[in-house]
Parts: sequence; structure tokens; C-alpha cells
Amino acid sequence: MADIEIRAEICTAETDAENTIVGFAVSEDEEDGYILFQQDGAPGTGPVWLEVSDEIFGAHDAIEAIDIADGLIRVSIRPGLVAKFGMIRDVEVRPAKGVAGWSEARALLRRMLPET
Repeated sequence: MADIEIRAEICTAETDAENTIVGFAVSEDEEDGYILFQQDGAPGTGPVWLEVSDEIFGAHDAIEAIDIADGLIRVSIRPGLVAKFGMIRDVEVRPAKGVAGWSEARALLRRMLPET
């Protein structure tokens, strides 16, 4: 069982010349929980910023392992950064029923991060 579980009602997948962003949120209210992956430049070209539910719980190269499946994304945070993330070790993201953009966000995340 993960330390945080996010049932994504909102999925974001954006890429341009400067940034690649993938996000999953419970709602538009940041207090409801979210996970954000941001990479400078094109997908797969640099370190990934990971943020979980608040910008103070974020860091570059924080991902120890990631598993991206059809209905589940599981992220494990590097042990040395667990304290920085408020003692969060694992985050699971699942799509809410009928959520738009899940497949696109998941596909872009796969391009950003190879599964480990």
C-alpha cells in the first residue's frame, strides 16, 4: 500500500520547446492532492522535478523507481529524499472513472521516464 493514493480527476500532459509537464490531480484545489512531473526541454532529455501535493515537497531526481501501467502509476521516492517529501516513500495514481487525458498523460510520462 502506498503512502499517498491519488484518484486522478484531472490529467495534464504538455510539451513545448522549453518544458515537458505531466500532472495528475484529485481536483482543481491543490489541497486535495496532486503529483507533478516536470522536465526542462523535450521528454527524456534531462532531470525530472517531482512534486507531491505542495511545492515544498519537491525535488529533482527524486524518483527511485516508477511503474507505469494501464490503470496505475506507482512512484517510489529515493530513500535519501523521503524526509524532504514529508516521509512519503510511495505514491500511487489511478484514474477516476471516465477521466479525460489519462492515456495521453501516461504516454508522455513514459517518454519522460524509463520504467525502473
